[in-house]
Amino acid sequence: MLSVPLPVVVALMLVMVMLANREALQSLPTGRWFLALLGVYCVVLVLIGIRWTSNSINVMPLLPLLAVCWCILSWIAFRSLSRSGPVIDAEDWPHLIPVIAVAVVLFASPVWLEVVIVTTSLFYAYLLIRLARKGADALRMVKFGAARNCHRAVWITGALLVYFALIEVVIALDFGYFGGRHAAMIVTIANVPTIFLLGLVAVGAGQAGSGDEIEAVPSEPARTTVTSPQPENEPDYAELMHRLTDLLVDQALYADTELNLQRLARKAGVPAKQVSRAVNSQTELNVSQWVNGARITAACELLRESDDSILEIMDKVGFATKSNFNREFRRVTGTSPSVWRQSGQ
Repeated sequence: MLSVPLPVVVALMLVMVMLANREALQSLPTGRWFLALLGVYCVVLVLIGIRWTSNSINVMPLLPLLAVCWCILSWIAFRSLSRSGPVIDAEDWPHLIPVIAVAVVLFASPVWLEVVIVTTSLFYAYLLIRLARKGADALRMVKFGAARNCHRAVWITGALLVYFALIEVVIALDFGYFGGRHAAMIVTIANVPTIFLLGLVAVGAGQAGSGDEIEAVPSEPARTTVTSPQPENEPDYAELMHRLTDLLVDQALYADTELNLQRLARKAGVPAKQVSRAVNSQTELNVSQWVNGARITAACELLRESDDSILEIMDKVGFATKSNFNREFRRVTGTSPSVWRQSGQ
């Protein structure tokens, strides 16, 4: 009877997830990077299956190289959603260091291979978790309706890199103390949860797309080590908030399903960071919550004053999916759209 290694099964399931989200991922200006990210991991899983079921060592040089490439791609893909401009530029050359280090260690001193892989995984996990800790507003290229899911995908990917680093440590210990007797079982069991987690990453990234092309935008002020509650060169946040409210509510910019922080900042003529700070300081909400709150307010008016269906209203106020609409409606009103309409509020 034909036996298919579990990592290969996981890879096939991940391919199905990729195909289901392919159109959404390709709609992203940087979607090819997410497809590459998931594709590389599928190849890694297939090679793992070959390595531990046939005991073939021919694939061994490829596995560590692809592993560090996956870490780097994870960071580059999600970073692309936090800034405008090219996905990769000349300043990104240090990201080649882990790849070069693996290549050198493979031929010079393989005993250090696990150290390089674990260090690389933890370093890029740190970068992703640091990005996630900045909140959904840091993903300024993501449309507001998908900000929550995409922000969650960043957290999951950072956690996955930590998880993979721990698995590498466990396998190294198994070889050190038991001669690798349990390595195949560890690898097999370790890959079971990845299909679910990477599926969430794919869905989150697929929903993140913005219709915006990469455009020139007002440059953000450079970071400085000197902190101040409100530097002199920053605008009056109350005045800026008034301008943003005019754009979002009075000019009905909330109805744009592709609206994201970058586009809102461009309309207001200020850097995205200033928009985020203004909304945070004046409303104690992040920009995504504030925008979706305005959409829900408009939806409530339509539910009360029109006979439009809930799906029609969802589309009119800027939500692309019913799940996001229902979730945000419940967050703001504490109930569902249908119950709200029936109550006659």
